[in-house]
Amino acid sequence: MTTVTTTVTTTKRHAIQEMAFNALFDQITTDIDLGEGALLDLTLNYIADPDGELTTHRPTPDHRQDPDAPAGWAILTNPDPLSTAKTTANLLDLSLAAAVTPDGTDEIRRTTATIARRLGITRGKALTYCEIGTMLTRLPATADAVAGGAFSLDLLRIIADVTCCVATTYLDAVDTGIAALLTPTRPDQVIPGPVILRRSVTAIVGTCQPTALPVDPDDQDVPPPALQTDFSIDTRNDDYTVFHITVPADEGTGVTRIVDAVADAHDCSRATAFTELCHGAVGDVQVTLNCYRNIDTGQTYLENRWLAGIAEERWIRRVTHLTVPSHSAHDSRFITDNQRALLAGIDGTCRTPGCENPAATADADHVHRFDSDHPDNQDTPRTDTEKMQSLCRACHNDKTRGLLDYTRHPDGTTSVTSIDDGHTVTTVPTGPMARAITTFDQSLARRVAARAEHEEARQAWKAITSMALTLARTYDGKRGVRDIPF
Repeated sequence: MTTVTTTVTTTKRHAIQEMAFNALFDQITTDIDLGEGALLDLTLNYIADPDGELTTHRPTPDHRQDPDAPAGWAILTNPDPLSTAKTTANLLDLSLAAAVTPDGTDEIRRTTATIARRLGITRGKALTYCEIGTMLTRLPATADAVAGGAFSLDLLRIIADVTCCVATTYLDAVDTGIAALLTPTRPDQVIPGPVILRRSVTAIVGTCQPTALPVDPDDQDVPPPALQTDFSIDTRNDDYTVFHITVPADEGTGVTRIVDAVADAHDCSRATAFTELCHGAVGDVQVTLNCYRNIDTGQTYLENRWLAGIAEERWIRRVTHLTVPSHSAHDSRFITDNQRALLAGIDGTCRTPGCENPAATADADHVHRFDSDHPDNQDTPRTDTEKMQSLCRACHNDKTRGLLDYTRHPDGTTSVTSIDDGHTVTTVPTGPMARAITTFDQSLARRVAARAEHEEARQAWKAITSMALTLARTYDGKRGVRDIPF
């Protein structure tokens, strides 16, 4: 019998593996040195409390921001045994991904079968580890950003999936953009969820190399572009009819908002609203869909969805009103349509940690209850967009019940404390207007682009005039010099 050994090696694997193991080892040794490490606490708590009822201190929420506090992910900075255990698991997954990173010439089936057998996992999971390891070797700055263990295997798989087809020419630009995305900017910042992470990484890849974009997960069942719309009817049952409608994801957003608006206005189900809509019996129901366009980059969003190509042109043609949004305040209790559009454009999603419901359909919540009898509020507007946030109905109810405490800061971030365990985390806005500022670098880039565009147009005009002059001086098909008749 001949024994065949497959050796899987890459040039950068050892560096990544060493980086992950060092981070894990430092955490463990620090815990042991202090004698009160979270890993040890977790073990002792489970031994002393077999039912798993961990008791935690519930301090009064204090959302004052320390200007000297370093930026960091909440999962890494919160002294929580469960967070530390998850961080450790993430570091181990990083180490495994680095250890099994394949060479480009390795056979997929053979390699994944070996990994699956040795780790006791499925071949699909083994392939995931291989793809993540390959991604880490291609994107070194991204590898450094995730080396602390804040990002789970599921999130790393999203990054690997979106970036797998990026050409070598664009790797540096994509790597820099993703590394910046994965670097915290606020203390105790919440890890971005899978939907926001995929959309953000997709936008980065689409800006650098649009041809490398993957199929949107919302469009997995959508036919090729030529057949992206379909309408079929199933009448096999005598009691009901089934309609199958397939449209692009951006069109689906618009149709859903229209049907929901009719359902809300008539207090009926979506099916009834769709029927009334087809019969033209919905009455005076108006629906406003907000598109956000960055005048510097040209990127366009429908609510929180990035539009590109045909989809962008389709929605730009439908625009009926233009506005330059800005913060505003008034004395009425309820928010205006313009204020709601601004708030949804900034927040992007519900501001509760871990919730990714769209802000476009969320409640506009006053972060703090307005006390009209308080002396400081006598000349203060009741509704101010700088003191509001987007909360989906379920999370809004949790806040009303007192389960979550919110404080909105001037920079747009929100501190959220869970009354159950006393932990405070920071959420950042993720909407298309969350970064609606102009930095010096962006200003310079815009000027450079404008000058380049101007020079390109000037050279094109010179070429046209030169050709016209040449044609004017041509006589009987030959180059010559003659008077121009004008």
